[in-house]
Amino acid sequence: MTDALDPVVGVHEGVWTNYSRGKVWGLTWTLCPTHAVIMTNTLAVLVTVCGVQLFNIIRYTLYRFGASRQPDTPHTQKQQNILKVAVSDMATAQGFLTLAWKQRRSSGGRSVRSYAIGLFAVFYTVLFWIAGIFSNKAISTSSTNGPWEVLSRSNDCGVWNQTYFDIVSLLDFSTEQNFEMLVQYKAKQAQDVQLSLEYAQECYFARSSALNVSSTCKTFKTPRLNYGNDYGKCPFPSELCHDSSETVVLDTGYLDSHDHIGINAKPQDRLKYRRITTCTVLNDTEYITGWNGTLADASGNPRPQPDAAHANFGPSSYKDTDWTYSFSNFASFFDVFSSQNMSPYQLDAEWAVAPSDPAYTANDFEPIPELAPKKADLTLLFLSYMGMYITRVDDPWFAAPIGAEFKNPHPYLEERFARNKAISTLGCTEQHEFCTTNNTCTGLGGLDQIQNVAKFNTALTPVQYTTFDRLLRGVSGSCLARMIENLALTTNPLLASNVTYTGDTGIVLSSALPSNQWTLELAYWHSIAMAHFQRTIFEWATGHIAPEPQLVQYLTPPQTKSDVWFCNNMILQSTIYQSFNLVAIILIVIFGTLIIIVGLNKENFSALINKRPRRSESRQDWEDDGMAALRSPWGPPPMPRTNLHQRRSRLHGHSEFADAPRVPSIHRVSSPTLPLEDRTMSISNWPLGPSSTSNIQESVPLAISLIDFESSTTETPRQMPASNGGRRKLRPLRVPPPIALLPLASSTRPTNENHDSWI
Repeated sequence: MTDALDPVVGVHEGVWTNYSRGKVWGLTWTLCPTHAVIMTNTLAVLVTVCGVQLFNIIRYTLYRFGASRQPDTPHTQKQQNILKVAVSDMATAQGFLTLAWKQRRSSGGRSVRSYAIGLFAVFYTVLFWIAGIFSNKAISTSSTNGPWEVLSRSNDCGVWNQTYFDIVSLLDFSTEQNFEMLVQYKAKQAQDVQLSLEYAQECYFARSSALNVSSTCKTFKTPRLNYGNDYGKCPFPSELCHDSSETVVLDTGYLDSHDHIGINAKPQDRLKYRRITTCTVLNDTEYITGWNGTLADASGNPRPQPDAAHANFGPSSYKDTDWTYSFSNFASFFDVFSSQNMSPYQLDAEWAVAPSDPAYTANDFEPIPELAPKKADLTLLFLSYMGMYITRVDDPWFAAPIGAEFKNPHPYLEERFARNKAISTLGCTEQHEFCTTNNTCTGLGGLDQIQNVAKFNTALTPVQYTTFDRLLRGVSGSCLARMIENLALTTNPLLASNVTYTGDTGIVLSSALPSNQWTLELAYWHSIAMAHFQRTIFEWATGHIAPEPQLVQYLTPPQTKSDVWFCNNMILQSTIYQSFNLVAIILIVIFGTLIIIVGLNKENFSALINKRPRRSESRQDWEDDGMAALRSPWGPPPMPRTNLHQRRSRLHGHSEFADAPRVPSIHRVSSPTLPLEDRTMSISNWPLGPSSTSNIQESVPLAISLIDFESSTTETPRQMPASNGGRRKLRPLRVPPPIALLPLASSTRPTNENHDSWI
């Protein structure tokens, strides 16, 4: 069957709620790789378009309101022209910075406004470049490279039916089919533990920085379940505790079913789980009988007679013996090939749960009263070793204090050290606790005991009850004794085996071991157990608990609403499928659309916001330059020019010429260095006297030179006042000869007689 770590197995494509971020902000949209690329590219285009339109709004705002606070100078007019003609942020930046630099070189002064607008345009350009590049980050639920949290919804989700459970739990060998199912079941358990071992090596034993590198750690919602490592009090009677051994306490703290395990649930439907493992080396001198573990007899013969040692901590249930564990030296009497085919270390785990009514778990042995704790499950680990060490070992569990001399050409091998016991015992207790979100707890106890707490069971919601069931399955499969048993099926469960050498002549030697070797072994097992705890729950949700595809028929599909909920709410990580924050996408689309609409209709919105009866001069200039012609067709039409001129004429008291065309301007073409406003002037403002200005309706173009004043007389039709029946006659209007402009110190106004000759 497909491995449970397959990153694309059962991934739900579509919208779902990740309750880690809340009910609203947790709205998540998971897409396949192809659709995810389309989404990110579309967002990048939208951000780019919004950036252009937003800068157009800023540019128009500066044009409308920026110049009104500045003096009307040629430099200010150039700034306004740049704001009108610049079509992009980069063009605006180039124009204003160039204008500021030329102003500094020509006048020696600095234009703060030009520098400010130019630098702002540069900053704006860079900002939206970055926004376009990292637009995917704004909507992604993780980094742009993943992994992303996705939802698993497998069609094979379920639990074992009673038929399969009876076969594998009661060891039913009645038929060949049952035997094959048992073999597959044990093989699947060994394979899962081996996968958990590999996962622990990558994600638990490595440094935190390595979690972001290894693809293996990008599978479960939480890469690893951390736990505390401390020293505590021996959980057994003092006479059973070894004098040279510390007591190690491994505490997981409270693990949230959603945040740590990945069961996607609302806060009120979650559970918290805690495990405390306490271990110490036992003083088992009075409980080990038979062979004492010596490798030579009294005469120094290195091959003593065959013998066996027995650990007596209670009768074995499945071996039907009075002793708990036994180890013999019979392998040393075989030929040299026996040591090559057998593991140098022998490790045996025996498990006994705390008493409970009713009891759900069978014990491996019945512990003696001195060892049987009342509120914890008991695990005894028996260690035996058939070789020697090249140095003295002071670890209380691996202890090898007996030295022996051997002839060897290598000096460091002349003295070797052997164990003084055939069997050494490590005792551990495991306690479990479950709590609801309102702090209704089972209290610390054994695996069976926590299932029989009435107050806790009645406080569970249907969703919490299903979560409790799946977590219990994970706890049962990851207890310390079961982990070691399954590790022994595929590999040697001891780290010390990695420094042991077996020679061709049957010699077995081990390198030096640290004095805390047993604590290293304990942390090693506990990390694998936590990884297996994650894997077991994950497999129940995805349907990968079945060892073979044909055994899926023995999985009971979800029957209740809460079972369906569990099968549809397992969070895992994926480096292929990508998840997006749906709320962020909606907000970006809404605000982006508003920016685009405002940018395309900025003149119309400005007209609606402006409450003055007359349009501002900046808006009039914007329209005079043809910029308002690009407005949206559904906006209000521009105000007719004739109405503006009629209103201006009435304001100047010329109501009788209300229908006259706009007075042209006089262009002085001789000096291009003059400001724009000084190059034109209306004939109505020409100093001809009050009598002449009331009769002139038309202005004429004049060519004026600051050196030689030249002009040509032109004949222009003139409209006379109506007479004789309301008809008006047109006659040529003779333009006067050139007028000599005197210097400012001696300038005079024209006389009335010159004016009379015009008529």
